Amino acid sequence: MLSTDDLLLIAALARSGKPAAASTSLNVHLATVYRRLKELEQEAGAPLFQRLGGQYIPTPLGSELVRAATAVAASLAEARRRLAGGEQRLEGRITLTTPDSLVPLVTALLPLVRRKHAGIRFDLVVSNAFADMARYEAEVAIRPTRSPPETLVGQRAGAFRYAIYAKTGSATDLPWIALDDSLSAIPAARWLAVHVAEEETVLRVNSMWAAAQAAAAGLGQALLPDYLHRSFDLERRGGFIDTLESEVWLLVHPDLRRTPRIQAFMDLAAGKLREQLKAG
Repeated sequence: MLSTDDLLLIAALARSGKPAAASTSLNVHLATVYRRLKELEQEAGAPLFQRLGGQYIPTPLGSELVRAATAVAASLAEARRRLAGGEQRLEGRITLTTPDSLVPLVTALLPLVRRKHAGIRFDLVVSNAFADMARYEAEVAIRPTRSPPETLVGQRAGAFRYAIYAKTGSATDLPWIALDDSLSAIPAARWLAVHVAEEETVLRVNSMWAAAQAAAAGLGQALLPDYLHRSFDLERRGGFIDTLESEVWLLVHPDLRRTPRIQAFMDLAAGKLREQLKAG
């Protein structure tokens, strides 16, 4: 007999294509994913996924279950959003998601919220990937973007700029710290692809925070948001790059916009973030 947990596992594995990613999204051990998938395939008497190039691809039988599993996962996520959206108390947990580059700013605003509303607690998910708010992967996303998704609502906290930074007092002819393919869609990575030759690159990273750390260690120069350099011993090389100016947004699913704890957090967080961004 299929359980709801089985269907959620199938939906997560089909969505990510990788057991490790499915285990993270479901908050279960990786061994549990492998074990339960094996049991399901034994019960079905046929494979539900085929392994191709490191990806798990649904078989025809698996695809039928994926359709049912996706519908169940969407219904559960909607029910959770509506339940959370109906909560009237100024207390409870808020799941936040933000990229690593914004962690110093986000963690700085949490004590402010706690001083005002001691009943609010937090789960912080640090990820460069945009959480699927419709699937309730997070309640509030704090993201650098110039074009927030139309499916979400929120507040613009402020703008920031990019510049080239290097360890304070270091040489002027340093090699480059670049961003790897996992960040190729962001404007900073596209700028680096155009302006920095492969032979000039000493390191590639999948994290702005890692780029800043490597630059502060003296390995090379890095293209960074202006708010991030304050956490490191870095100095700006040249002017700001106007074409890369971007914004920070606080975003929520429409079902949660009037939830008191979410409203209280958004109001306080927007002001604090705006203050921090201006200080950059």
